[in-house]
Amino acid sequence: MEATGVFVVGESGAALASIKARRGVSPLQMNVIVFICMAVVGIPLGAWASGSWFAASLSVELAFIGYCLGLFVMRWRTGPAMRKALVERGQACELPLTVRITPEALVYDLADLSMSARWPCVTDLYRTRKHWVFLVQNSIMVVPRRFFTTSEAEREFIVEVMSRMTDAAQARSPDAAKLVRT
Repeated sequence: MEATGVFVVGESGAALASIKARRGVSPLQMNVIVFICMAVVGIPLGAWASGSWFAASLSVELAFIGYCLGLFVMRWRTGPAMRKALVERGQACELPLTVRITPEALVYDLADLSMSARWPCVTDLYRTRKHWVFLVQNSIMVVPRRFFTTSEAEREFIVEVMSRMTDAAQARSPDAAKLVRT
């Protein structure tokens, strides 16, 4: 069984953000930690230096707004910058992707790159709004949901995948388990 389609470079950024949360600390959690540190350190030190709690609080709030603006600009520019760099190197930005399920492994063929993951190293499978994401040890394999022409085709693919994953991996894959039960 396989899923095939065209994968656009940079399209799975949202899926990657979710992966970071499953590996430990998500980007949102990192930003909250930075904001808390800015407030806990910046406000008292600013109040001590300026003699005004209000001025210190306002400075930290404005710094946080600047930080958020910087994050927005970076995310807005990352995809286009990555695609431009690939084009400059003679690489395509739209790549054929085929994901095959074999008895031994999950096989991921992306243009000239091929990866194979034996089933015991597939640790999680979860769904984002636009993708199915496989965590494979410390790597990922992203399958756009648009590759499935019908919801039944998507379900059949996930049922086949889940039948090959270990019990522990199935337990860490509630999105896929829910789809299999329906």
